[in-house]
Amino acid sequence: MSGLHVVSKLRKGGRRWYVYAWRGGPCIHQQDGARPVITPEILALQQQALQSSFGPAGDDVDALIADYEASPDFTGRRESTRKGYRLWLTRISQRFGSTPIAAFEDRRMRGDIIAWRNQWAHQPRTADTAAGMIAILLNWAVENGRVEINVAAGIRQLHAVNLADLVWEDRHWQAVRAIEQFPGHIMDALTLASLTGLRMGDLVRLDWSQVGEKAIIVEKTRKRGGRAVIPIYPELRQWLDARSITTGTVLLNSRKRAWTENGLKTVWQRHKPKGFDRRIHDLRGTFVTMLAVKGLTDEEIARIVGWTAKRIGQIRARYVDEARVIVTLADRLSA
Repeated sequence: MSGLHVVSKLRKGGRRWYVYAWRGGPCIHQQDGARPVITPEILALQQQALQSSFGPAGDDVDALIADYEASPDFTGRRESTRKGYRLWLTRISQRFGSTPIAAFEDRRMRGDIIAWRNQWAHQPRTADTAAGMIAILLNWAVENGRVEINVAAGIRQLHAVNLADLVWEDRHWQAVRAIEQFPGHIMDALTLASLTGLRMGDLVRLDWSQVGEKAIIVEKTRKRGGRAVIPIYPELRQWLDARSITTGTVLLNSRKRAWTENGLKTVWQRHKPKGFDRRIHDLRGTFVTMLAVKGLTDEEIARIVGWTAKRIGQIRARYVDEARVIVTLADRLSA
């Protein structure tokens, strides 16, 4: 717990400094003259005070992490997810590992968590991931009776996302097509992403056995674990019928093998236009706008892509309704 409370008092002989283990906690160090430098010895005294107040050292955050990693909540996740979790659990251990779990019953620990998160404030997404991971760990601790509250729950995110902006527009497609000899296998991936709205994990694993006469059906999506049903409309059917290979995975890389998520991301980063401000993931928004233009309701689109109707409405207002208003105004002014 880094929340040492340092105060000073002016005495006849000069200024004396007092270091408390935490605000309202025991005094663990006194010093005259200059403000104390926080040394490993002072931190060790703080740790002793914490253990004395909140419980034995064996019931610390490192023990909690070990128990969480052995639980079905962790082992039941995909390997890629576990790998990302382990990175952050290691960082949590480096900062809070020897802190007694019971110390997290004190709401003032929230400030310590935020201070730890803020070391990545210059990378807002990373900072939010830090806070999110410790919230996941403490939520597991609450559910398993290790603590009464989750002091990391609901920490305000630093990264703000404008969902209505995450759409490929004509200028983005033009920028890609302007590249001489742009690899066809990458263009296939971009096109299919825009025609199906599938997330990257489901896109690269899409198999011809999932392609029916009327719809593409993914029984269990990678991220949500739900069922995705994408109606096969004329443009999608035309693209599918133009494929020369109709067995195995639908998308193939330059070696005629199935893509991996990292492989597609890496190749895209290598070939995308300079200064390009969209991701492959943003093609889900492009798919949404296309469905909206075709007349589907927000609720119908939401069922297809797994978003809320409110989110669909935001994209519709920004990219569909606004475009129609502009076209109507232009026609009226030209009359």
